[in-house]
Amino acid sequence: MNQNKDKSTQEFGTLQKWSFGSISFGLFFINSAFNTWVFSFYYVAVGLDIPYIILAYVLWTFWNAINDPLIGYLSDRTHSRWGRRKPYIMIGLIPVLIIEIILWLPPVGNQMLGFIYLLIMLICYDTFYTMLALPSDSLFPELYTTVEERAQVNTIRQVLSTVGLILAFLVPGFFIVELNVMSGYLTNGIVTSIIVGLTMLIFLKWGAVERVEFKEDYKQAFSFFGGLKYALKNKGFVLYTLMFFLYEYVLLVLATTVPLYSLHVLGQESTFLTSIMLGLLFIVGIVTVIIWRKLDVKLGSKKGYFISIIAYFVASIPLLFIELYEIALIVVSLMGFGFGGMLYFIYLIIADVIDEDELKTGVRHEGIFFGITNFFMRLSMVLSILTVGLVFTATGWGDYELIDPSNIFGLRLLVFLFPAIALGLNLICLKFYPFSKSKVDDIKQQITELHNQKKEKVT
Repeated sequence: MNQNKDKSTQEFGTLQKWSFGSISFGLFFINSAFNTWVFSFYYVAVGLDIPYIILAYVLWTFWNAINDPLIGYLSDRTHSRWGRRKPYIMIGLIPVLIIEIILWLPPVGNQMLGFIYLLIMLICYDTFYTMLALPSDSLFPELYTTVEERAQVNTIRQVLSTVGLILAFLVPGFFIVELNVMSGYLTNGIVTSIIVGLTMLIFLKWGAVERVEFKEDYKQAFSFFGGLKYALKNKGFVLYTLMFFLYEYVLLVLATTVPLYSLHVLGQESTFLTSIMLGLLFIVGIVTVIIWRKLDVKLGSKKGYFISIIAYFVASIPLLFIELYEIALIVVSLMGFGFGGMLYFIYLIIADVIDEDELKTGVRHEGIFFGITNFFMRLSMVLSILTVGLVFTATGWGDYELIDPSNIFGLRLLVFLFPAIALGLNLICLKFYPFSKSKVDDIKQQITELHNQKKEKVT
């Protein structure tokens, strides 16, 4: 380490930073594919009725209420030769790859058995996926503590995440030829597991490191219920959690609805063309990350996030009335600009909450904070499925075999109106979010001094 640099700034090489970012690719790839295709698979291919799907997701939420905060709490209190976070990633990797395959092998012809199988898969997938996602998310604000370094590594993460999102929509198009053919989903699951497994090995080998100055923090970690109570009293964290919940809701409603929107509104029977349309949204998002990074450094994350939400909303208005696939491609491209900003900022601004909390307590509590936000991420999935299910039921789409293809108003509402409402609520939360650029700059200055002191104690 260069002795002329601040002692709290641990330098990481290019290999480490890109290897760290690789887990974002893997997690977004597998989870986006999961979120996009599970509903279509069980609804269209398996023939599971909407009420059973909704019930499975609701029951799953009760498990999430325990699972996500619990894993976060345990990782905060873990002390091992591999650190606090890495052991959970090592444990969760193989099971989640197996589940990604057997998820597409449900019993067919029996509604109750199909429901039970879906519920078991949801619970198992979420448990082991959380063991990958939550510790890796916690490592980001721990490892990279300056505004510039976080902006750099967050750019890498969002570029690779967006590549993962793009491939999550493009790759299935090669295997899922028709929504009602089950074999394509299984092939896609096998390919997904192979790609994600290789990516995670890169992360574990070169990206998963932990800073020495935080290795004693586990001694002062909260109790489980004490941590929950403490986190939910933090105004900035509560507002961030609501914004994250609403952002995920928008993404999940779109991911669930777009395959059917493309088929019945735009008249595209090819799932590959649907994948192209979704992929375009994320490709444009990647290109704009450079712009959002510059706005972040110049204006701050709060103002940058506000601009991105407005840009996305305005660009999405034509979804209410377009009918041609070619026009949809233009609209989606324009939406990609705002979407790239939302993706960039939503995973960055929580670091400011965690930094301020460390100044107050002297200890970093990433695990419990991310545990709660992950729970609300899963809760947003339940709300998205409830939204889709209720709209489908109200518009005569409760049974896919009996739908009226000309009744497409519900699909238009799902791709525009409900996301627009969520974005409006997001702006309200953002207005009261307390982390302006000047406040963040002040926090960074104080956090540097604190990390110097902590590092001196352990070394």
